[in-house]
Amino acid sequence: MAAATKFMFGTDFREGGRKAAGEADLAAARAEGFHAGQEHAHREAQSQLTGLTGQLARSAERLFAQEAARTAAIEEHAAQVAIVTAKALAGAALAEKPLAALSGAIRECLSHARTAPHLVLRVHESVVEAAEELVRKLAMEHGFSGKLMVLGQSDIAPGDGRIEWAEGGFVLDSQQLTALVEQAVARVFGHGHAEP
Repeated sequence: MAAATKFMFGTDFREGGRKAAGEADLAAARAEGFHAGQEHAHREAQSQLTGLTGQLARSAERLFAQEAARTAAIEEHAAQVAIVTAKALAGAALAEKPLAALSGAIRECLSHARTAPHLVLRVHESVVEAAEELVRKLAMEHGFSGKLMVLGQSDIAPGDGRIEWAEGGFVLDSQQLTALVEQAVARVFGHGHAEP
């Protein structure tokens, strides 16, 4: 009988063969580890990028909100300055020409009340004489032939007045106009308007 030989399953047990198989396995393991590391690093980077993008978006929203609030405050301050300036200019104009606004109102009323039997003008007590002269002059210019009456009242502010005729009337009230302007400013800015 022939001598029995062990079956070695085609394995090369020589020193060089083992090393070659080990290096191939090691190279494959390195490549697999490298790819796994790259995928992990990619996922980690993506997660950090998502987090940073969210932080950036929140910061941008906060900055936009702060800028909008700052702009609204500047606009409100500008409106307050405009109102204060308008009041100062109106006061100066009223001191220089107390019947200027009333003159325009009388002209407008005379164009509507030309055929009225009478026209009553109520003004502050201090400007009755000047108002009588003004209303007579304007009545002649507009061809008004009705009766003219000018009455002085202490409760009417200088520069304000009431004009009345049979079918209508007109009120010039600077305090009411100021209140309406301040209400409009408050509506625009969404809260109460305070004097500066």
